[in-house]
Amino acid sequence: MAAETGFAADASSEQGAYIGLFGGFGSASSASLQQRGAVHLPAEFRYLPINARGYTGSGTRVTVGGAHVGYEWNRWNLGTSKWSLKPGAELEGIYLGKHTPIGEMPVTPRFLGTQYVTIPMTATVLLANATLTLQTPYSGKILPYIGLGAGAAFTSIKRSDSANPSEPGINHFNSDPDASDSAFALQFKAGIKGEIYENLSLFAEYRHLSIDATSYTFGSTNYPGEHFPTTTWHVNQGRQKYNLFVAGLQYKF
Repeated sequence: MAAETGFAADASSEQGAYIGLFGGFGSASSASLQQRGAVHLPAEFRYLPINARGYTGSGTRVTVGGAHVGYEWNRWNLGTSKWSLKPGAELEGIYLGKHTPIGEMPVTPRFLGTQYVTIPMTATVLLANATLTLQTPYSGKILPYIGLGAGAAFTSIKRSDSANPSEPGINHFNSDPDASDSAFALQFKAGIKGEIYENLSLFAEYRHLSIDATSYTFGSTNYPGEHFPTTTWHVNQGRQKYNLFVAGLQYKF
């Protein structure tokens, strides 16, 4: 009975709120990319539809930083063993630094060759996470954990470029190379944390972040006397997937 009372008191003292800061790096996987629009031809009421489809390269490097605030509840003892789980919930903000996917996109009609679209982008991601921390018989200070989160991503593209080797010096988005969008985001993370001082822990983790497909509208091609005028350009980017490695500090109140 005394042992049970002691465990209850210990479990109660383990629950509480915490905050964390983190930073790291990673890479973006290849994603589909499409550019659509039309070129206005000299003949009245005639235009040439343009449809370029392809993929961005894989391995685009990206830096990441963020913060979270969360709460952990009392641990759940796994039967009579010394193993236990601690559930938690977090609100988290993530910033993906500037990274520059480049799409290589064959054009329809084919006589126009290949379009190369460069989209320097950043993203802010807001997530609600559910976490589970595993306590083992081997250490009460070094704890593995996993988490799953969902939320919204806000993407921003600045100074994009759409180039074709057959038209050197032409950026087909030149009249407005900036655009933004928002999309649903999912995250899985797995890591390990260790107490380095009372209530202060160091953690390191892997994250897989997925952002749903996004759409952007860029300005028309505007080079009077040098290039036929065009419509605005619509660019669709497929689901973006990031593999991230971060480290940070967490303080429990």
